[in-house]
Amino acid sequence: MRSERLTHAVILAGAALWCMLILAAPLATATSAMPFGALVYAFFQPVCHQIDARSFHLFGAPLAVCARCSSIYFGFLAGTIVYPAFRARIRRRTPGRLFLAVAVAPMAVEVIAEMAGLSEFSNAVRAFTGAWFGLLITAVILHGAEEGAAELFVRRPVHSVQPEKGLADA
Repeated sequence: MRSERLTHAVILAGAALWCMLILAAPLATATSAMPFGALVYAFFQPVCHQIDARSFHLFGAPLAVCARCSSIYFGFLAGTIVYPAFRARIRRRTPGRLFLAVAVAPMAVEVIAEMAGLSEFSNAVRAFTGAWFGLLITAVILHGAEEGAAELFVRRPVHSVQPEKGLADA
């Protein structure tokens, strides 16, 4: 139980910090903290294309990541905040492949349609599919992280293994 709360708190703190940095970039750019803003944009550059037209703007500057990515991250943060209310239900039934398919399907359809040139979606659609994925994937990630932490921190008795007679010298 303790490892579960600690795991949740660490993931929540990390998600909150990540989302604050996304918002900090345009804030720093709009104020006199321009070098910090440039540093934050550079930090997020490997994880997002940061295309201006596909990004939400704050104070006249784009967020550190595009609309889809920011929605995934903020959806994950929202999911992490509400996860404890659903923890018992999720434990009864571990999220499986169907759950993952439902989480990723809208975003996958949208991305594939854009890549194939079939449609150009708005930032609102990108945000919706990203937020849907971010919110649902929280159940999978937190469930797995809490189970892993519980397994890692559980105290088990240590059993010493005695070598069989005659194998000690081998």
